[in-house]
Amino acid sequence: MRPNTKPGWVLCTTMGLGMLFTGCIAARQPSKLPELAVQTTGFWPTSTCRGCHDQIVAQHLESSHEMSFTNPVFQAQYQQDLLPKAAGDSDLHAEARECISCHEPITFATEGPNVISLEAVNPEMNGVTCDVCHTITGYRAPKPQNGNYVIVPSETKLGPLQGQGDWHHAYSELQTKSEICAVCHEAVNHHGFQIKATFTEWLESDFARQGIQCQDCHMNVDGFLTAGKPRFSSGKAARMTLGSAPERERLYTHQFPGAHSRTQVEGAIALMIEAKSTESEGMIRIEITVDNTRTGHSMPSGSVDLRLLWLEVTASAEDRVLILPAEAAVHDVPDGTSLYSIAGLGVFDTRLLGPEIPKGSRIYRAIFADDSGQATLDSYDAVEKLFDNRLKAAEKRQELYRLMIPEGLESDLLIEATLKYLPYSSTFTDRFGLSKPEAVIVAQQKMLLPTHSR
Repeated sequence: MRPNTKPGWVLCTTMGLGMLFTGCIAARQPSKLPELAVQTTGFWPTSTCRGCHDQIVAQHLESSHEMSFTNPVFQAQYQQDLLPKAAGDSDLHAEARECISCHEPITFATEGPNVISLEAVNPEMNGVTCDVCHTITGYRAPKPQNGNYVIVPSETKLGPLQGQGDWHHAYSELQTKSEICAVCHEAVNHHGFQIKATFTEWLESDFARQGIQCQDCHMNVDGFLTAGKPRFSSGKAARMTLGSAPERERLYTHQFPGAHSRTQVEGAIALMIEAKSTESEGMIRIEITVDNTRTGHSMPSGSVDLRLLWLEVTASAEDRVLILPAEAAVHDVPDGTSLYSIAGLGVFDTRLLGPEIPKGSRIYRAIFADDSGQATLDSYDAVEKLFDNRLKAAEKRQELYRLMIPEGLESDLLIEATLKYLPYSSTFTDRFGLSKPEAVIVAQQKMLLPTHSR
């Protein structure tokens, strides 16, 4: 296999530009790292790690990190829309190169800031490999974003486990902090508009103030906090033929569940239902609490121009099913005829939402607009945010519904609230000829409401 870098050189990437330096003196390091005892060498393919870290590699191979470049959704938007637009726009062309710094970092690091095709990628170095995160030594000031990591390929791998270092392992505080995630999960496009803000959302939350890092949720065995704390497995991080790895009280899982992981989304938010009588005869006031206290960032987060979260509420009895529409809330922003937090009432909803989201549902989302004022699902075209009513970290929000009990009803009413999530709508997948995603039920609550014939 050909070498990936020249021996003795250190590779830095900054804001989508690959440059070779003999040192990275401007790199921000949260703590001083041990001196590397070996000469800088090329990057290792993930298959190299399997020999000693078989379980960790197996987890990683199931992750979205492993498929960050081959992901069909990324490939479709990148190849079919972004690159054709970038061909005539130098600024957008530079942004297209920045996509590669996070979606295909090893190729970006070794081949330079080029726009590349799927066929040009070395399959052994595809996606966010093990070596990417374990050779990041810092990031370029002033903040981590847009793939501005500093990466130093070496036989010594940096990690979160403390203890005596050796030729292969060295403790790095950065690998325990959310900043290492922020280098790719925080982004500003070529218009200067912030298109990803998960790190900022976390910084502004109580989770950050309590010292709860991204890794505490996305790298523990559950994928979320249990009783406010992460639950980790324990044991040996490596299985070696010669010698024995030390026992560790905390082992990080490497599946990195997130927006594309059903296990991460299911149960992330809780629902509670309460019914109250009103002064109007036969009218019931239904209060539904949407509880995001388990999440350390807004929901949904990440590529918020695509992510959709909505609440469906129904009342059923005998052979009748009533769909309860959401009422206008303080988060609604009318612009003539639109109420963006109620599905189907927004002036751009035919472009943004497919039929999988029932009209009248309460919807939690952000809407970006391009320079013509039109809503866009292409973050690289966005220049402003038209609307954002997403659930903030640890927020509890109350939604109100009113139900008139049908005349002559003799059976009890079943009130059902279902919170659903989609990473992107069918209007987006239809545009690129992709398979429609399946909605994930995040939470569901039912309540039987006694009634009497009127």
